[in-house]
Amino acid sequence: MKAIWETAKEITLQRIIMSYQLRSAALLIPNQLDGLCVIVTGSTSGIGYHTARELAFAGAHVIMACRRVDAAKGIAERWKEDADDRKTLHVEVMELDLLSLSSVKQFAAKWDQRGKPLHILINNAGILLLGEPRQFSEDGLEKHIQVNHIATSLLTLLLLPSMLRANSARIVNVNSVGHLWGAVEPKSWKIGAEEERKFSSMTSYGSSKLAQLMFLKALCTKLISMAETSVLCVAVHPGIVKSNLLSDGRMRGFWMLDPSEGARNVLFCSVRADVQHNTTENFAYYSQCKPGRMSSLAEDPKECLRAWDETLCILGFSPNGYLSEIIASRSFS
Repeated sequence: MKAIWETAKEITLQRIIMSYQLRSAALLIPNQLDGLCVIVTGSTSGIGYHTARELAFAGAHVIMACRRVDAAKGIAERWKEDADDRKTLHVEVMELDLLSLSSVKQFAAKWDQRGKPLHILINNAGILLLGEPRQFSEDGLEKHIQVNHIATSLLTLLLLPSMLRANSARIVNVNSVGHLWGAVEPKSWKIGAEEERKFSSMTSYGSSKLAQLMFLKALCTKLISMAETSVLCVAVHPGIVKSNLLSDGRMRGFWMLDPSEGARNVLFCSVRADVQHNTTENFAYYSQCKPGRMSSLAEDPKECLRAWDETLCILGFSPNGYLSEIIASRSFS
């Protein structure tokens, strides 16, 4: 019932609420983000495109992490041409394919070689294979769970040392109200596993977003327990947005937000100082630029820890020792 109610609220009220939000004062003040380094995944289209663009024009050093490198380079050049002559945009492109865990590791290794702090990581990239049969990646994982959760979580863990180098940092995961429809069933994540129920792409999508949410909350709890308070973890539902995931028009409706409007929610969680005041142990779930309601599973610390353990086991990391090793070995410049 909670899932039905929250989804119905989004459909009926989001256009009214966001119209009000969009009439408010400008979110980003030019140059206020000078000196901040931001990685945005999936930034060649949709929410990621508008998020990366606004951050770049606000003065941040933006890294567009995406599969379509040539397209991203063209976009970055257009942004630089659009910028005021007195303003230099700091935008670069790095290749990242979340359907390949090897690509994630290569990206993180290249970034780590710089030895620079990372201030904001925006995990925006995701997939929804609506109406399609169950599919697996080259890593043997169901594609929704790999892109939306496993690969995203791996990237977060591998970039964590860079975020700990910053005085303060944020991890912003673009989540979904669809997580309310999900269930965490790790034994169904891998190829060869039998499905407990008939496969549904929407249920798989929701489950991947729920696992992502629970993992992020567990990460934050563990960091706090280790007295690491510099990293703020925020999951954000950007609204039900006109999606570019599908080209046949199935994800369109007059009540849906444009990608630029959906990006407003992500930007809010990425840069607003007052977000931290609405966190519990440095974690928050946001919807419509304010704290939202999560699944009861995500509210359960034991369930979140289970999602954490299962994820790290799949990645080949020690559930209890990985973070301790990072914190013990890290050094500040």
